[in-house]
Amino acid sequence: MELTLIEKIRQMAQALAPKGGKGPIAMAIGDDCSEIVPDPGHSILLTTDTMVEDVHFRLSYFTPYILGRKLASVNLSDIAAMGGSPLGALLNLEVPPGLSDPANPFWPQFIKGLSEQLARYNAFLIGGDTVKTTCNRLALTLSLLGQVKQGRAIYRHGAKPGDLIYCSGPLGESACGQKVLDSKRFFLPLPVKRRLVKRHLDPEPRLALGQALANVGVSAMIDISDGIATDLGHIAKSSGVRANILASALPIPRSVRIFAQRLRHHRPLDFVLFGGEDYELVWTVPARNEKKMQKALLPILKRPAIRIGYMTEGEGVWLLEAGSKREITFMGYEH
Repeated sequence: MELTLIEKIRQMAQALAPKGGKGPIAMAIGDDCSEIVPDPGHSILLTTDTMVEDVHFRLSYFTPYILGRKLASVNLSDIAAMGGSPLGALLNLEVPPGLSDPANPFWPQFIKGLSEQLARYNAFLIGGDTVKTTCNRLALTLSLLGQVKQGRAIYRHGAKPGDLIYCSGPLGESACGQKVLDSKRFFLPLPVKRRLVKRHLDPEPRLALGQALANVGVSAMIDISDGIATDLGHIAKSSGVRANILASALPIPRSVRIFAQRLRHHRPLDFVLFGGEDYELVWTVPARNEKKMQKALLPILKRPAIRIGYMTEGEGVWLLEAGSKREITFMGYEH
């Protein structure tokens, strides 16, 4: 199974690879290793994510094509959070008996979705491995290599007291979309349902935004995979500061408000703070760089970036709402 499936994936990946040169990829699929020579003055970035069936996805509602796209996107989002550009990806598969046949139509669609999403951002599949598993769950691991100009990578630990907190877009829709997919009991307007489901199944990484932010003096950044409260908490802890979130400033989309009305004991704010898998970016910026940042981002966002709070001395993540302040207990999505 292994050699045949590897060969099939290699053929599909090569056919779908970006045309017009491989850039820093000196050797891709077909040898013992792939060789990467970064552009002059650049450092290599490396990230990896694993998705396990019935933990991170269900094949009952993920088509193979969309599953491939999402596996690419969650890794691309990590590169975006560092201000980098993707180069090549390594794919590792733990294949259950039900998918072990290389002729299974699952594989062409999965590789197509993965490769096309990588190609949108000038990256492609450069290698990987497959193993049989007796477990009945499919496990997918993608490791993505990228590059960033030396000295321009954006880390989690650079935030300072007085820095402003910004995020790139609406929050909470992916978590709502997952609940819609997992349950048939929600009656929603069709446009709302479609939007929520799409945001969960097929997120878009913020690569152009991350690259722009690497050039305007932001101090720290992370992508929102576990919920903004949890992920902003990573910045606060790494930087040794306190994050203060203004509840009234959080971008709560209409779709989340409508969905929350259908549930008991849930506020829209719960999905925004703790939902996870939004794959927007949240970052901090010194006040002196705020105007320059907004000017640089306007052509990408087509609107101002959203200021949601500020950093102070202290620790933890605090929510400022209706004149009161409380520390947030972390309840984010756990991978």
